[in-house]
Amino acid sequence: MSQRQTATEREVEIAKVLRPLGDRPLSKQQAELAGRLLGLHWTSVYRLRRRFLADPVASAVAARQPGPGAGSRRVLTQVDQVIDKVMAQWLGRKRQLAHPLLDLTLEIRRRCRQRGLPEPSRSTVRRRLGDYRDAQAQALARSPDAQIPPGHLSADAPLQIVQIDHTQADVFLVDEHFRKSMGRPWLSLAIDVATRCIVGVYVAMERPSAAVVAMLLTRVVMPKAPWIASLGLDVAWPMNGIPQTLHLDNAAEFKSRALRSGCSQYGMDLTYRPVGRPQFGGHIERLNRTFMERLRGLPGATGNSPKGRKARKSEQSASLTLAEFERWLVLEIAQRYHHADHEGLMGATPASAWKALGEVAPPRQLPMDVDAALKFVVRFLPMARRTVQSDGLRLFYIRYWHPVFATWRERKKQVIVRYHPEDLSRIFASLDGRNYVEARYADLRRPRISLWEQRLARQILKAQGDTNVSEALIFKTIEQQRQIVAKSNSATQAKRRGVGATGRAVPPAASDSAGEAKEDVKVDYSTPAAPYDAEIW
Repeated sequence: MSQRQTATEREVEIAKVLRPLGDRPLSKQQAELAGRLLGLHWTSVYRLRRRFLADPVASAVAARQPGPGAGSRRVLTQVDQVIDKVMAQWLGRKRQLAHPLLDLTLEIRRRCRQRGLPEPSRSTVRRRLGDYRDAQAQALARSPDAQIPPGHLSADAPLQIVQIDHTQADVFLVDEHFRKSMGRPWLSLAIDVATRCIVGVYVAMERPSAAVVAMLLTRVVMPKAPWIASLGLDVAWPMNGIPQTLHLDNAAEFKSRALRSGCSQYGMDLTYRPVGRPQFGGHIERLNRTFMERLRGLPGATGNSPKGRKARKSEQSASLTLAEFERWLVLEIAQRYHHADHEGLMGATPASAWKALGEVAPPRQLPMDVDAALKFVVRFLPMARRTVQSDGLRLFYIRYWHPVFATWRERKKQVIVRYHPEDLSRIFASLDGRNYVEARYADLRRPRISLWEQRLARQILKAQGDTNVSEALIFKTIEQQRQIVAKSNSATQAKRRGVGATGRAVPPAASDSAGEAKEDVKVDYSTPAAPYDAEIW
């Protein structure tokens, strides 16, 4: 008979003696009698009976394991407080730790040394990390969001629900001038839940922002034919209209004032999935994975796993520019994805589902005119509030002017300003948030600049010790930067033009002092050519 079987029989024996005693108060005489039957001291009978009454099953009186009880802590209270604080600070903020256990252990030990406390062991930190994650999981299970099952989204009409998300594409792109790697682009996609059609795409090298969301929504709402024609393509992509609901994650660009204000104007509802629960955005997450898999065959593809990424040297094989990658995406979506069988549609294609459901419930459309398109874009651009001063309206240290500002200046009311980060040469201003006027630079000689150039110029001026930043200094700094880049481009291209196909520099044509070409010189081809120093690209 095994030890566990013996212990079980002992538990049953104790339960048989305690069960007839009921839940009435137990006298000392009864406890002594029960103790003699069980071979225990009478005080142990009281202890076992309390456990049995709390849970009237035989296993409740099982012998306790030696050592500290489950959940007990043997570290000092001060050390315990340090561990709790580090866990809350480092894990509560969703920090991306390469090695969570190692990083937490080193930080906890560092703080304990500073306070003169004993340093906890790695196993102690491991147990506490497990306890923390268990507590987080239990809190998440009790949250109202946990009552919503994954995959609950369902739609039966085009653009009833549209999911939007951003992801960094697993491919390196090159610049148009030097064909050198310039990094991985950000891919913004919008998918219609009912038909699985991709209703919008936007590609940029900068991280997603409110302006990127505005551009993506413009692609969703407006007809795509003019944009596709500007890419030099001739494909059909008829999916567009005003969504009823946008289903988003909790990124900052999806909670901007510009997005909330624009959606309220056009009757689009905003719903957010629970924090840290990507499965609640299953349609767009699956679409992202599908496209990352399709990118594997492109030059410069990194693969879906970071393992072995350095050995692959994807940057060296990159050859697509941003414009070329955008054209590839349009063809991939409009000609392949929309006309391929989709498992979520029971084998139908997204294009056929759009056509069938769209005939029953066609999506809302914007009026087909330029003003409507411009108004739509403006309402989703980032916004700020300013007051018109005597010399105009100032934004990012730049003065803007419009004749109506003379009236607004007298009224001394705050003005709602919309701006595009990629083009600060014009802004859109409004008093009521509905009717906007387009204002240009007060000094029309100023060149078009972006917000990133303006911020970089401010950093340079600050590093130089210029505390009084002005509009003139900002534009002067940007102009100097552009001249440096232009000279670098010219010098590099000239150098490349002087390099032949074999990698040898092509000697300049012989000329006299007057700049006129000399007479042809006979060349002895029987002798090897003299080498020229050149930088090989």
